[in-house]
Amino acid sequence: MNLPLWQAYIERICGFVLPSVQHNWLIYAITTTAQSHNMSVHELYDALQHDIVVPSEPLPALTQSLLDNLLIAESRFFRHEPSLTFVGELYKSYITKWHKATPSFDVPSMFSVWSAGCSTGQETYSLAMTLDLISRQFVRPLPFQVNGSDLSVRSLTLAKKGEYTGRQINEIPARYHSQLHATHDGVGVFNHQKIWQVDIKTRQHTQFFWHNLFAKQPLDLPKQQVIICQNVLIYFRKFDQRDILAYFVQNLDIGGCVLFAPNEAMFWQHPNMRRVDNGQINAWQKISQ
Repeated sequence: MNLPLWQAYIERICGFVLPSVQHNWLIYAITTTAQSHNMSVHELYDALQHDIVVPSEPLPALTQSLLDNLLIAESRFFRHEPSLTFVGELYKSYITKWHKATPSFDVPSMFSVWSAGCSTGQETYSLAMTLDLISRQFVRPLPFQVNGSDLSVRSLTLAKKGEYTGRQINEIPARYHSQLHATHDGVGVFNHQKIWQVDIKTRQHTQFFWHNLFAKQPLDLPKQQVIICQNVLIYFRKFDQRDILAYFVQNLDIGGCVLFAPNEAMFWQHPNMRRVDNGQINAWQKISQ
């Protein structure tokens, strides 16, 4: 198998540069995709070259199948609590401003968060749970929505269900357990394990959509108050990271913040952004258009 050829193809489609430690996984994804379509590896590669990829549209089925097999659905609830705490405090500040708003003070009618690279939804729901608990503290809370996007159709299908095993649910702090319930038959998508589902009242604050960060197409969303993208940028070359970071700035409202994983994008600077002075998080605030 000519791995450099396959690596170049993957990078051309989605910008991912796979580290050598994931070469075996790449081989697995290629062979699995070929077998599921009754093709040889060579036939699969030839067929993929005939797939027409349009940046503004979903990927062709065969290309998407390969990426679904390649992308590792790795996510956890409340993975980085300081980031979630920061988003919660920012939401509180927007509620306070909203209550004090005058016609001359521009406050959004909704607090909108984008979880870019949401995988199977744990980060998106962690954000929604955090904001929902805060909203209950106010008689008139600012409406909020958490938007989760990913390149994997398979991961998004699971995310939309909002169903997780007990082991996954154990990662959620006890104060949020009221936002979960056991499924009626106790069995969901995980084969006879007890399954928990995020409550509909929390899920109604979320939406999930397919999105290729590498294509940087216009978002069908308002300017965001928060964009959170953690442990995704590491898969891109530095110049592609810069383009994606500029794309985030473009989709961020003034006063809004973008958050990365610790030690991600440490090289970055932008004239419209200012680093947030908080040693627990890696965040930037938009200060000008």
